[in-house]
Amino acid sequence: MRDAPLIARAVALAFILVAPLAHAQPPSPPHSLETGDIVLLGNDSAWGFVARRFADGDSRWSHAGMVIRDGERVAVVHMDGSPLGGRIRRESVAAFTSEARHVKVVRPALDPRQRAQVGGWLADHLAQGTAFDTRFRLDDDPSLYCSELVWRALDQVAMTPGDDSLPRAAGRAYVPVDRLATLGRVLGGRERPPSVVAEAR
Repeated sequence: MRDAPLIARAVALAFILVAPLAHAQPPSPPHSLETGDIVLLGNDSAWGFVARRFADGDSRWSHAGMVIRDGERVAVVHMDGSPLGGRIRRESVAAFTSEARHVKVVRPALDPRQRAQVGGWLADHLAQGTAFDTRFRLDDDPSLYCSELVWRALDQVAMTPGDDSLPRAAGRAYVPVDRLATLGRVLGGRERPPSVVAEAR
C-alpha cells in the first residue's frame, strides 16, 4: 500500500505527542487541597527565569504559592511579581496553574491548629496588600517574594529548618523555590513537555 508510510508517520507523530501524557499525574483536585499545601509551578515568566538560576538543584520550579481554604472555597495565595506594582494575590487553583508547564503539590505535616494559624497569617497579608519584594531579601519585612511567602508562613508554626539552613548569594540567605518541595510529601503534579504545550496553545 502506497499510503502505508504516511499512516506509519501519522501514528508515530501521535505517539510522540500523546505518550508523555500517559505518565503525567494531574494536579490534585481542589476538593482534596487544604490550607498550608504548597503549589509549585514551572513556567517561562521573567521572574521564573531568575528563580531557576538560583535553584537549589531542581531548576524546573520557578514560582510558588500556598493554598488557603474556607469551607468549600479553595484558592492559592502567592506573590505577583508584576513590574507595575506586584503584590500578594489570591487566585483560584485553575487560574494559578493554567499557564504552568510543571505543577507539583506538596503537603507539610500540619495539624488543624497549625493550618488555622497559617491561614490566619496569609489572610492578614492579603488584608494588608503586602508588596512583592523586588530585592529578594529575607530581612526587609513586610515585602515578600514567592518562595519567601511560603517559607515565612510555615515559619509561623516552626515547620522550616530555619534561615541558617538556606543557601546564600552575595552574603545573603535566600529561599530557592525548589527547596519548598522538601517541606512535605508530594500529593500530585503535572508535567507537560514543551511540544505538547505548544500544540495545546
